[in-house]
Amino acid sequence: MKLFRRTRPPVLQIPRGTFDEAARASGFALDARQRHAAAELEAADGRWVYLWGPVGRGKSWLMDTYFAAVPTDHKLRVHFHGFFLALHSSITKHRYDLRTGLDALLGDVRLLCFDEFHVHDIGDAKFLERLLPALLDRGVMLVVTSNHPPEALLPNPLFHDAFVPTIALIERTMTVVTVDGAQDYRTVTGPHDTGFAAGILATGGDPGQLERLGLTRPLPGESRLLRPSGHPIEALRTDPDCLWFRFADLCGATTAPADYLALARSYGNWVVSEVPTLQDAGRDASQRFVNLVDVLYDNDIPVVFLADEQFFEATGIDCPAADIERVTSRLRQLRSAPAAPAPLSEEFAER
Repeated sequence: MKLFRRTRPPVLQIPRGTFDEAARASGFALDARQRHAAAELEAADGRWVYLWGPVGRGKSWLMDTYFAAVPTDHKLRVHFHGFFLALHSSITKHRYDLRTGLDALLGDVRLLCFDEFHVHDIGDAKFLERLLPALLDRGVMLVVTSNHPPEALLPNPLFHDAFVPTIALIERTMTVVTVDGAQDYRTVTGPHDTGFAAGILATGGDPGQLERLGLTRPLPGESRLLRPSGHPIEALRTDPDCLWFRFADLCGATTAPADYLALARSYGNWVVSEVPTLQDAGRDASQRFVNLVDVLYDNDIPVVFLADEQFFEATGIDCPAADIERVTSRLRQLRSAPAAPAPLSEEFAER
């Protein structure tokens, strides 16, 4: 078995009590699971940490609090999709040399934090098989949050066995901490009116709904074929203040998180129409929809989803339960369509 040596001893320990003080400043107290995770992070000093559990249990807050407290400027906190896109681009520029691509992307970063770590694609799995040893070899400390325990990564039975050695590496090199307290804190937070949470989940599709949302249905002449990251995607509208897709075009075709990331950087307001129940959509389209919501949520993009009436009632969806739980939790943060005539906001005002 190959032993990986860190190139330098990381000194990334934070003061004891950091999380208690941060929680008090935010007006809450840590639950037992959060306190255990906080203790592991406060004592980590370079050890990799893997925080996993259901949505709304404070994993991202724990990671962000640790990240803010670590006494170095040589640190990077990224969403998993965004890091993969940037790293693929860097490796391509450097003739597919992973080490040189990492050097260009990370420089002297000593702490790397991944939010929403998950693996569903065999291509990503093969990439991680090379990436994790390279990070170990560089002496980079890694902290990740996930809705999945390591053994549940890459759940597709066709490919899971091929990823087992990487799972074993994760379990061998990372302190795996379960954060699964009884309280879902997303159900007790106050309302928001900006970013992703300012979006709308509209169901039913009565004749006056679009007008009440301040939207007009795209005309045939507005349709454009976009290639944000190589894959062709038909958009019904591409105004600077309104990017409109059908669900079938955005998630039913062969698209990837790289496409959604590229589009999120160019368009600040989205509409996705004809969203079916995920059971009706099928496995691949449902997983793409999960990825889409992850990207829009992480980039704080307000979006109007025009969905099937029974969207939240779907059962038997062939996707990991943790992914469905996460996307459902995020969509429940959105507002409902107004029942009486009212503009949505200046962002989605009728042009």
